[in-house]
Formats: sequence, structure tokens, C-alpha cells
Amino acid sequence: MAHDNIDLSTLTKNELLVFEALKESEGPMKAYDVLDVLKSHGVRAPMTVYRALEGLEEKGIVHKLDALNAFVLCSHDHPHQVQSFLVCSECGMVQEISPELREAPQVEDKILGVVRATGFQMREARLEMKGICQNCTSKQGAHSTAAE
Repeated sequence: MAHDNIDLSTLTKNELLVFEALKESEGPMKAYDVLDVLKSHGVRAPMTVYRALEGLEEKGIVHKLDALNAFVLCSHDHPHQVQSFLVCSECGMVQEISPELREAPQVEDKILGVVRATGFQMREARLEMKGICQNCTSKQGAHSTAAE
């Protein structure tokens, strides 16, 4: 969900604290990183953070990145079954693929079609594509050009 469209009144106190920590972060955060940020707000127990993250994930506000064991805020205005991310292995940048991208709905439709054909009842799918982002690729190109 887009950060500006969230009804904050539906969040518990701890969910709101975790939401704000993720909103202020520059990238994905592990649960213990969130806990470190929230210690100044009196949050001391890891389970408090995990419960809040679970609640936010159930509400579609955050996504867990399995490969990084970290969490990011959802960047879409509406719920979606297929969550797709680009993860840079160089700088750690994570970008959720926007459903507005012309090809994105086709990918989701194909995945859902395959799942339906098997009779499987999918709750969600999370695709994490690892590689090197455009920024890091440009930097690598600049370094190799300078070395020549």
C-alpha cells in the first residue's frame, strides 16, 4: 500500500511504531534493526516487534523479503497476491515492481493461471529477483573504463 493511503487509526501502538521506523529507513530492515530503533520508545522485547511486523504484513502494509530476512513497506495502493522485488546484491537496494509497469500484470496473470491449473489454493507469492541495479552497473562500467 502506498504510505500516504494507510488508515493509521487501524494500527496498534506497536504497529504504528514499526511502520514509522520502516517509513524512515532508507532500505529493508531486519526485525532486530527495528528493535534497535524502537528502544528509545520503550520497546525492548523482540516478540513485540515480530508481532507488529506480522500484523502489518497481514494488513498488506509490509512485505517480508525472505532472501534478506528483512521487511519493507508495500509501495502499492491496493492488495496483491504476487509480490515482486528486484534486489541488488551490490548495494542492497530493494525495489518493489509496480503493477503499473506494463509487463507486471502479465507476469502476475501467468503465475495465477499456472496455480489455478494445478488446483492449488495460493495465498500469496513472493518473487525476489537478485542481480545488480542500474546504478551499480553504471558504477562498475565507470570503474572498468577508468582502469583501461
